Amino acid sequence: MPAKFGVTCGGDMWNDEDIRAVEEFGYDSFWTGEHIVYHRPIFEAVTTLTRAAALTSRIKVGPATLLLPLRHPTMVAKQFSCLDVQSEGRVLLTVGVGGDYPREFEGCEVPMNERGQRSTEAIEIMKKYWTGERFDYDGKIFHLKDVDMLPTPVQPGGIPIWVSGRQDGPMKRAARLGDGWHPYMYTADRCKISFDQVVEYADGYGRKLPEDYAWACFIYVSLYDDIDEARKWGIKELSYRYDQDFAELVDKYCAYGPSERVIEYLSNYIDAGVNYFILAPIMPRDDRSTHLEKLAKEVIPELEKLEPGKIL
Repeated sequence: MPAKFGVTCGGDMWNDEDIRAVEEFGYDSFWTGEHIVYHRPIFEAVTTLTRAAALTSRIKVGPATLLLPLRHPTMVAKQFSCLDVQSEGRVLLTVGVGGDYPREFEGCEVPMNERGQRSTEAIEIMKKYWTGERFDYDGKIFHLKDVDMLPTPVQPGGIPIWVSGRQDGPMKRAARLGDGWHPYMYTADRCKISFDQVVEYADGYGRKLPEDYAWACFIYVSLYDDIDEARKWGIKELSYRYDQDFAELVDKYCAYGPSERVIEYLSNYIDAGVNYFILAPIMPRDDRSTHLEKLAKEVIPELEKLEPGKIL
């Protein structure tokens, strides 16, 4: 099966036409970023996705990535279950522990050193809620007694949960509990290493990953015919988003340039086994539809001809 492609707005405000363009031009999904207390304006994930679901009818919607430890899992389970029902089964959920911006943990009164344990327990709790059965849960963080939840998600077995991250902890979480592994700021070679590592961890847990397991990657794309202009846009956008100078990092973590160069860059990820891309297009705010169309017509069809590489 060829790889699939989604687009993220990165937590920015997109107009109705730009959101509908994601569906119109044949992408598989619409995503948004997530931070609560942050150095720049960024919209909250659940409300943004609800709007996107209401404006579309086919594509999936999801956060890339929801900072799971900042929320109570009962509320996350309820919000996304209801969104899945109201969107008729179009929700994907990627979750991560965060931690790169400690002020938002302080703002939510969540200890930074608990974020991994909170995330693990939250995934276990959400999966239990989505069965519709009553259950108890006695974890290190969360303690629930005789709870259940309706409605359950439309999707059989519940909403797919992809675990996002960069370190061993999230890889182990993805191997044991996830329906996909979703690294970010990874080179293609690093993706391949992590994919094999997730399989090894799953083997250690006695779990055989399903055939439809998602091997995803989040990648910035600056698609301009002039390579210097593309690189300049990449540096400007990534420096703004992450509040640091990306002049030395843009070559490593951004696909930039004309279509053929972007195709070459992304094809390395497909060779590494990526079967789902969450693309973050870097483009002028008043010209998003043109860029989305160009990416959909000049880049993605060539990549869809390629078969993702085999994972261990």
